[in-house]
Amino acid sequence: MNSMNVETQSLSETGVALDGNNESPPEQGPEDKEKSAATRMKLEDDVRKFLQNKEIAKERNEENKLLLEEIESLFQDFDGDELTISLTNGDLAVLMPKFREREVLDREALAGELQVAKDELKTPFDFSMFTAQGKLTPAMISKHTAVEREIKLSIGRRKPTTRRRRKNSGISNQE
Repeated sequence: MNSMNVETQSLSETGVALDGNNESPPEQGPEDKEKSAATRMKLEDDVRKFLQNKEIAKERNEENKLLLEEIESLFQDFDGDELTISLTNGDLAVLMPKFREREVLDREALAGELQVAKDELKTPFDFSMFTAQGKLTPAMISKHTAVEREIKLSIGRRKPTTRRRRKNSGISNQE
């Protein structure tokens, strides 16, 4: 319900007409009042249930984060690349590590070597300016670049059926 409807409803309930007339709105019959009260009760119940479900989802997400951290720490001690677990419904849970490498530039150390403030090394323009001045060299960037390796655990669900690969039947679709 938007604020315009709420305002309209509250003004009409007070007996003030919204069209400029000071005539009172038509009286609601007992059936209309019961229907309105039932609608309001249903609306209140639905809002309460919605907020309760939202809170439950938040708690479950927090619990899942903790479980994932524990699973990751236990998986590090596991000998193997992949772990497959049978679930009660017949599906399979597959735990598989994903490796990610990225290069990270240590701007603080680079700024220290250049004898400038760290804030002066924010944008690509800043780097190009120092390079054009001859203060920054590719060797300096390589020296202060480190490779970060991150292992993230992927947990997925699969059907237990074997996957069949499509084989080329030798028939081509070329004309």
